[in-house]
Amino acid sequence: MGRSLASVLVLLLFPAFLIAQGGDCSLTVRVLTDNERTIEVPIRIEVLSAQGLLVATVNIFGGDSPHVQVTSGKTYSLRVSGAGIETATTPQFDISPMEGEHTETIHVKLSSQKQAGESTPGSPTISVSEMNIPKKASAEMKKGLDAYSKGEMGNAEEHFERAAADYPRYARAYDMLGAVAIKQLDRSKARELFSKSIETDGSFYPAYVDLARMDVQDQRYDESESLLKKAIALNPLMPDAVVLLATTEFANGEYDKALADVDRIHAMPNHEQFAEVHIMAGKVLKMQNQPEAAISQFQLFLKEKPQSPEAESVRNAIASIGAGQQP
Repeated sequence: MGRSLASVLVLLLFPAFLIAQGGDCSLTVRVLTDNERTIEVPIRIEVLSAQGLLVATVNIFGGDSPHVQVTSGKTYSLRVSGAGIETATTPQFDISPMEGEHTETIHVKLSSQKQAGESTPGSPTISVSEMNIPKKASAEMKKGLDAYSKGEMGNAEEHFERAAADYPRYARAYDMLGAVAIKQLDRSKARELFSKSIETDGSFYPAYVDLARMDVQDQRYDESESLLKKAIALNPLMPDAVVLLATTEFANGEYDKALADVDRIHAMPNHEQFAEVHIMAGKVLKMQNQPEAAISQFQLFLKEKPQSPEAESVRNAIASIGAGQQP
């Protein structure tokens, strides 16, 4: 492959807004709970035509606001599903022929009947700072996320700063300010802000993952592993945290742990978006002289991402292993 596997996985795990190609209207989708909070779980968004046919599918995590390219002048609806939430479908909505941008918000319910702030083992949780957010701070956060999704970093930074000023316990505001600092190539400031987010609310697990990503980039693997274990303890259903942990373990030479975490990832909802971990597992197993198990992992990758740019290299790796097994 042209890039090292560790680099591929690090790039894969940085927050990104998923874009479906085609069409002439950018449809922005926001997923919130009934009380206007985001929920940090893997979420699948399906765009349906007026006839109920699938137009596009986007997999996101928590507070991301994806942009999906659709055709103006048509009627659509949205179906949302994910770990710990009830599947919901919106009423149909029209996008006028003149609209170049359109935003839809869909509200979902937690599948658990417990009150906000309670959780059962393995269920998604809501951090302390996400409860009872003042309306003004919440409005600033929404504006900031919208600006961030459009690449307007200066505008986004202003709204996140206002959100933090209105609600000093708003861990997500500091975390998003850290994300802006990353975009602005100010890594020192980003570290301070991610750390501030954790100090503000020790149960806000996305900040642990964001700080751990920086540690992986800086090859501070022990620090990264410690942060990720804390995040996963808070919410075992964070696939990106487990993927990053597997990457860290691979870099540390803890191959058995990495393989176990690849199995954990594969059992999670929407695990296909992290299919690259099977390449890592295949390489480890090949190195451990387990050719059949290595081929199995490579085949899982091809099944989950058959159109990936890495697919041809993976097929070549399978052929190479097969040739080596011939008498």
